[in-house]
This record gives sequence, C-alpha cells and structure tokens, in this order.
Amino acid sequence: QFVALCDVDEKRSRAGIAGGKKAGPPAEQLKDAKWFKDFRVMFEQMEDKIDAVAIATPDHMHFPIAMAAIARKKHVFVEKPMCRSLAEVRRLHAAAKAAGVVTQMGNQGRASEGIRLAREWVQAGLIGDVHTVHTWTDRPRAPWFYPADFDPDASATETPVPATLDWDLWLGVAPPRPYRPELVPSFWRGFTDYGTGSLGDMGCHQLDAPFYALDLGSPSSVEAATTKQHAKTFPGSTAVTWKFPARGKRGPVEMKWFDGTMKPPLPVPGFKLSESGGSLFYGTKGIMSVTSHSGSCRLLPEERMQAMAGVLPPKTIPRIAGGHFTEWTAAIRGGPKCGSDFDYAAGHTEVVLLGVAAQRAQARLEWDAAAGRFPNRPDCDVFAGPGYAYRSGWGV
Repeated sequence: QFVALCDVDEKRSRAGIAGGKKAGPPAEQLKDAKWFKDFRVMFEQMEDKIDAVAIATPDHMHFPIAMAAIARKKHVFVEKPMCRSLAEVRRLHAAAKAAGVVTQMGNQGRASEGIRLAREWVQAGLIGDVHTVHTWTDRPRAPWFYPADFDPDASATETPVPATLDWDLWLGVAPPRPYRPELVPSFWRGFTDYGTGSLGDMGCHQLDAPFYALDLGSPSSVEAATTKQHAKTFPGSTAVTWKFPARGKRGPVEMKWFDGTMKPPLPVPGFKLSESGGSLFYGTKGIMSVTSHSGSCRLLPEERMQAMAGVLPPKTIPRIAGGHFTEWTAAIRGGPKCGSDFDYAAGHTEVVLLGVAAQRAQARLEWDAAAGRFPNRPDCDVFAGPGYAYRSGWGV
C-alpha cells in the first residue's frame, strides 16, 4: 500500500507517472497516497503509517533521507550508489545495522541470472584463476551528463526557478547555489557537489559481477588517468585501476574501468564491445564476458561457449523471482536476506567511490580499509568525503 510520495517538483513527478515516463506502480495504486515536497514534513506527519521507504533522489540526498528513515526504524531501499561519499557509506551502514532494518541498494543486476552464472562459472574454474578484469560504460553522455567543462557558477545572469520546483529542498545538504537549468532534472550526475560522475552512476552496475563473483573485498590501491580535470565537474573520460590483494584461495586481481572515449582492448578478434558497457574476466584458462547490469554471461570466444553449452556447471545459487524490489519487500516480510543489502552494498559502493576519489585526487592512492584513510596521501583524505560542510537543518 502506497501511503506517501515525496518529490521536490510534484508536478513533474505526477506528470511523469501519469505519462508512463517514470517507473512506478499504476496510478490506481497511488490515488490514496499523500504528496509531499519535504521528506522531513512527510516523516513528521506520516511516521506511524510508513513501514518502508524507497529513495531515488540525486546522490547527495541519499544519505540524509536514508538516515532519517533508519532513525525511525523504517526499512530502506536506496538507489545506487548507496551514498555520495565513503564517509557517508560507513555511517549509513552502521546506522542500518544498529537499527536492524531491511536494506537494499538499487543495483538490480545483483538479483539477475547473469551475476549468478558469473560466480558459479568462476567458482567451477571454467576460466581458471582470474587475474584481470576490464569494465566499461558509454557514459558520460546525454541525457544524463552536461559537458565536463561547464562551470555552474560562471553564468552572469540568474535563471528563474521553475514555479513547481523547490530549489532549496533540491539542494538539501549541498552548499547554496543559484538555480541552473544545467543541473536539474538530469545533469546533476556530473557535478561533484551532487553526483559521482560516470563511475558512480554506472560502477555499481558494471563492477557488480566481478565484486560478487571474485569476492574482491577492499583494494590495496587505486589510481586514475583522466582527460582534463575541472574543479566542479567530473572528467569527460577516465581509466581507473584497482589492485586487490590475494584473498582466500583467490590470487591478486587487477581491475580496470573505462568510460567516455576510453575503451578496453578487445578480448578476442571479432568481439564487439557493447555500447552500454559490461565486464570482461581474464583467467589462466580462458575469458568470460558479462553484459551491462550483469544481464547475461558468455565464455569467449563464442566457439568455446558453444562447445561448453552441454557441460556447464550446475546452478547452485538461489535465483530471484520478480527482481530486486520484490526481493526487498519479501525480506521485509521475513524472507531471505537481500542480495544487495547494505552488508554487501557498502563494500561494493566503497570500491566504486575509491575510484571516484582517485579521479578527483589525480593520484595513486593506497587504501587502509580499517582506518578509512589514504596512508600514502593524507592530503587526499578529503576525497573520502563528504567534501563540504552540510547545510544545517537536515539532521546530519
């Protein structure tokens, strides 16, 4: 039962739902729900009627809204990335564990068939010992990103705020700034005050299969090569490299990320990189490809896939029927633990955000996971976040 909806631009949200432009339940299921612009007001008025909250806002507001919900013992679904900064991830994870609420991050591929096949095939040794992973995305691009050299504070004239948008509520914890149409409703992802760039936007999808299949854990170091860096935006193209130490029976792994115009080398002749992205696993006995959002899994070259079709390993990991939202609501009702609950999502998001930190630091960063610091570059600890003082009045 949907009891409340909250959006800083209610008219736009209502129109999106009515026109089928926004994912969500049929309008009939929303007819009795109350609408709010401010989540704090919503909680004040509806706290006793709310059991669970789904948060699909710009990255910078994941943390304060989720913390407010968890403080009220509400189960929480948070879109990817879990938070905008490493410091926020750790605080939110700790708060959720203390509250005992059911959590889920919105990297839907974690509930898919492909990511399960990837883990089963790796564990069965189909490609031997995996030592290298390449991942990529086609972003940044329209309609989600503005050109990287845009300065949101360079405009000489202010643009009037749309009548239906509460700009102050949209800014939330972020520093004050005049309204800019280049920031909302879509382009915020590329601005450091609000988003996490291409890697933060798509890394929780494309890095999910290697993180899960290889039990990567925390890296020992991360570094980035990028096109021109601008103070308030993320670069137009980047290559990021993480080094993961040996863990359990797995040897060390090097994982690389490519976005923008930077692309990984082709694994075999004739292979075509998917425009939307994916990941490639290189092992001592072969190569495996996983499509974007862990949609499907193939051995390479295709001739080997065909040859192995009748002798693939058994499916040992339970499958999810209905997707990640259904998995979350089932867990709230006492079902199995969510695949991307915060115990999993926090570590996965940390890997992504360490890459974001390396992009911004323009440096090779060694990572002390226990301390949450960069011991070789303490001057870069600022990139563990949040990077600015939260505006007052938001509970964080």
